[in-house]
Amino acid sequence: MYWIYDIPTWALGLLIIGPILLVSSTLLILCRTWIYRHFRLSNDTNDGINGFFSAMGMLYGLLLGLVAVSSWQNLEYVDGLANKEATAIAQLYRDVSMLDESAKTKLHQDLKDYLNFVINVAWPAHKLGKVPSGGTVILTRFLARLSTYHTDNLEQQVFLAEVFTAYNRLIEDRRLRMHAVADTGIGPIIWTVILVGGGLTLSGSFLIHLPTLKGHLFMNSLFSILLGLMIFLLAAIDQPFRGEMGVSPSAYITTLAVLKDLEINNTMILETSK
Repeated sequence: MYWIYDIPTWALGLLIIGPILLVSSTLLILCRTWIYRHFRLSNDTNDGINGFFSAMGMLYGLLLGLVAVSSWQNLEYVDGLANKEATAIAQLYRDVSMLDESAKTKLHQDLKDYLNFVINVAWPAHKLGKVPSGGTVILTRFLARLSTYHTDNLEQQVFLAEVFTAYNRLIEDRRLRMHAVADTGIGPIIWTVILVGGGLTLSGSFLIHLPTLKGHLFMNSLFSILLGLMIFLLAAIDQPFRGEMGVSPSAYITTLAVLKDLEINNTMILETSK
């Protein structure tokens, strides 16, 4: 069902709300007379049915609310992971800037290559639920270059230790982001409960006795649209990396632009200190 994230969000909303509204209205038109006659519904039965329908709606609304809050928190968590990793890259770039000129140039280029990889390769793959391995190659190359850097200068040794610490922090943040690609979203069991529960709750509105079919259809349509909106909301934010509401690589794009300014500022600082 991941193809639904390839269409615009407004189209996804219509795709979910439309069939729910159409099916519920059609069933009500076809079954209303039979339901009223078979269950002997009248104005006298509305009190009991309203209480039962309210209880069903409360339980189902509680379920939807909990799932919606959890999905939104998951979306914010993934967005936070992206910002955290982007910040770690900027910090590592800054720390590398304090090393000798001969060492930092290629290390800086590796970090730029990694950012470009995340933006142009990894993120489009994440939208398909995939995790490309090219980033590992770039960061391994960075570590190999860093391991060959040796200095007897005590100040440079302190900077080098900080670079290794920042590198390990980046690796940890990257691993969390990669893990989130495959380990996020509402599970199939919960989706089954949501859809079946929605159908049962919606069918409860068929038992309410109203004097006219037009009024019954209007009330049923309002409930169907509300139910469709809730399911649409859950579907739109279910996969944090997919769809128009998914997390974008904007944090990495911003960081890539900031790196250029940071490199200029560090050069100016080094020139000033001489």
